[in-house]
Amino acid sequence: MTDLQPETAALWRSPAALAPAQRRTFDDLLAYCAPGPAALAAQHTEEGTTVRLPADPGWPVDRVRGLLDDAFARAGAAPPRDPKVLVELGGRHRPPTPLPVGPPDSTHVGPGLNVSGPGVARLMRALDRVFLDLARRAGADEHAVPHLVSWETVERAGYHRTFPQHLTPCAVAGPDLAALDRFAAAAPEDRMAELRPAPVVLAPAVCLSLFAALADSVLDRPFIGTATGGCARHEAGTVRSTTRLWAFTMREVVFVGERAAARAFRDAMLDQVAEFARELDLPSTLLSANDPFFTRERGDLTTFQSSFDLKHELLGRTADGSPVAVTSVNLHQQHFGTGFGITLPSGAPAHSTCVGFGLERWAQWIHSHLGSDPSAWPAPLRTAAA
Repeated sequence: MTDLQPETAALWRSPAALAPAQRRTFDDLLAYCAPGPAALAAQHTEEGTTVRLPADPGWPVDRVRGLLDDAFARAGAAPPRDPKVLVELGGRHRPPTPLPVGPPDSTHVGPGLNVSGPGVARLMRALDRVFLDLARRAGADEHAVPHLVSWETVERAGYHRTFPQHLTPCAVAGPDLAALDRFAAAAPEDRMAELRPAPVVLAPAVCLSLFAALADSVLDRPFIGTATGGCARHEAGTVRSTTRLWAFTMREVVFVGERAAARAFRDAMLDQVAEFARELDLPSTLLSANDPFFTRERGDLTTFQSSFDLKHELLGRTADGSPVAVTSVNLHQQHFGTGFGITLPSGAPAHSTCVGFGLERWAQWIHSHLGSDPSAWPAPLRTAAA
């Protein structure tokens, strides 16, 4: 960090410039550099990055500057690789008749919490049928999973190390009648003092429950499963977004088996996702990607993921041009096989692949172009809606 002159005491300046991909990471990390609800904004130039800090008395300027230094180091830790585009699927689909203009089909009801209206709900239902059919064609059996996972599952998955910012731990009132009475009578600002940590977390991903169900087993044949479930991922700074929600719905397809078979399944799923996107004929791109690693190990994790080509996303563009990642296709190698003790007959840890379809994101993307009338939707969605 450069020295600040007295007249610029409310500014933080970076010691060097960030590449475009690194700037996006720095912007995501900003929300974790300010105390409480304070919002910070970065201005990026070819010379460097500047963040203006509040001049309020008592605001922890020195601490925030230290966190900004850390965010800058983490954003620049991994080489600035541009995503590798597998295929540009950009379509220019237009409905046969103009769509009626109506109110937004989503209502904000809390931080990262939206209620979708009938149009988006209808789209989500049709999309889930399409994705379930895709999973069945790939040989998957359907499962039902809870929207909570145990802390043991989180630990075995390593999720607390890789994505601590996403976790939403649960709490319960108690543990006795007197505690229940105190909780019931407490003022809102005092109620949290009567809560105790629960042994569960809101599920950040559907696949974790499937891996937990396979834990400490030997696979005599590949496991292919699919499930839809409610998920929760906390993302500071996105509380008003309609696509980056705290609570959302995922359809996932999971393969667990031998190394070559897991990679072949990943490749087949990439082809299936691209084919469906072509049928929709809406602007989208299938490209390589990285997960949002925010901890000090970000550089190593990002470099490893990129080097082995482990993550891909289908990036849709809404009618106003905003990008939204609607599907991720992930090759885990032996990460979950090792963590959950899932082995092959040879004793080697199993490899796995997971495909995740964010139903709210898919529906918001499609709804922005085609609206709520199924007659304007492409054939696969019209069939599923019927």
